[in-house]
Amino acid sequence: MKKPALYSALLSVFIATGSIAQQIPGLDRSNYGGLYRATYNPSVLGGPKHKWQINIGTIGGSINYRYFRFLGENSLLYPLLAPHSTKELYGRSRTMGSLAYKDPIYLASEIRWPSAMISLGKYQGLALSFRTRGYAMANHFPEAIRNLYFHRLDTGSTPAVTNESWGDFSLVQQSFSDVSVSYGVQLLDLESHKVRLGGTVKRVFGARVGYLIGSVENFSIQPLATNPDVSELTVNNFGYETGFSTPNRSMSLGSLFNSDKYGSGWGYDLGFTYELGSYWGKSKEVFDESPEYLIRLGASLTDIGSIRYRTNDSKVSKGRQEQAVIGQTELETISDKGTEGFMSLFPSELDTTFNRNVRLPQAVHFEADIQLVKGFFLNLSQTKRFKERSGEILDIYQPNVFTITPRFEDEDSDFAFPISFIQGNNRPSIGAVGHFGPIFLGLSSVNGLWKRGGARGSMVYLGFSAWKLNRKKDKD
Repeated sequence: MKKPALYSALLSVFIATGSIAQQIPGLDRSNYGGLYRATYNPSVLGGPKHKWQINIGTIGGSINYRYFRFLGENSLLYPLLAPHSTKELYGRSRTMGSLAYKDPIYLASEIRWPSAMISLGKYQGLALSFRTRGYAMANHFPEAIRNLYFHRLDTGSTPAVTNESWGDFSLVQQSFSDVSVSYGVQLLDLESHKVRLGGTVKRVFGARVGYLIGSVENFSIQPLATNPDVSELTVNNFGYETGFSTPNRSMSLGSLFNSDKYGSGWGYDLGFTYELGSYWGKSKEVFDESPEYLIRLGASLTDIGSIRYRTNDSKVSKGRQEQAVIGQTELETISDKGTEGFMSLFPSELDTTFNRNVRLPQAVHFEADIQLVKGFFLNLSQTKRFKERSGEILDIYQPNVFTITPRFEDEDSDFAFPISFIQGNNRPSIGAVGHFGPIFLGLSSVNGLWKRGGARGSMVYLGFSAWKLNRKKDKD
């Protein structure tokens, strides 16, 4: 299709966060990604392909194969629900899948609210975006503990364990929203050389964190003598610290901006892109605005900043028990009610308040995008944690990942097959993303949805957008 088009659709209630760093694989590499690439590299707004673009709505999360067997209400949004609900969170969390293999367990959800971008002439672009993101991460949980959580303690599916060592562990739930303004400019526009720069400033609000940091010398899982299908978890020499920045409360739009109730902060993104060559311009039609380059090089920093927690109703509790017994009822109480559920079960020896600064999921990205045939690209990209602080468990986690993405793109469609090598995973994640007119749909890891797959989870995506392309007559 070569006509300028206006597409619109309604936001679906089912299913996007992105290629591990909550980007959308395929679209975050596409020259036509617009708003979806701008969160990965804001320089795309310089000399934009779109005269204007609207993200009508995008939603998604990391799921496992159980999601399709036990479709729970809003299950994939579990990390976003934890601050505002206690309804069946245990069941919902068990339909989500980890994007990392074994350790850590890493879950993510995201909503991209209605957002818009507009071109400012031929060489500049401006975007306004709204996002809500949620994470849950568990570190150093033995296989037997993961198994009892997944299969429950009252189904007869939990093998017995005696005096198995454990050690230190942590469990963190985090969520926040941000509103961001992005700007891009094209500084160089020669036939074979093009340079673009971009930046984003974001205001973070509505942030909440809940956590449990503990140490267990050893643990046992044994069936009850009266009912062999029901087991109990016994932990020995159990020390713990648990806290929250604000208690679980119903969502109120006004209170999300209140720094006395929720964390807030600032962040920024920076991006650079260089395009070399114009070989593919030889076969272009008159109104063909597809890229001509042989190779595109890019670098960006995303989510550089922090969240400041100085809320009035925070709480931190510390304690120790020589021995503690946890059954299915206690397990569900902790899972549904989070840190407040844990505090209701285990006594505190010392109560304080939570006053911390927590870093956003800071990342640095490098990419090389090679146009092998007109409209067909091979993208090589590397995402790494940026300025990681040792021992800061509450800093929002960002996995290190190298991705190879074969991609076909034109004005109205994109098809990408990202192959991601996540640090710590024992096999690559093979994804598939399709963009058809106003709709995009995809998975970050098809193999992650197999019952015995490596990462045991996949991001799943669905979104709707509307746009009008920038034509030469519009630019001129």
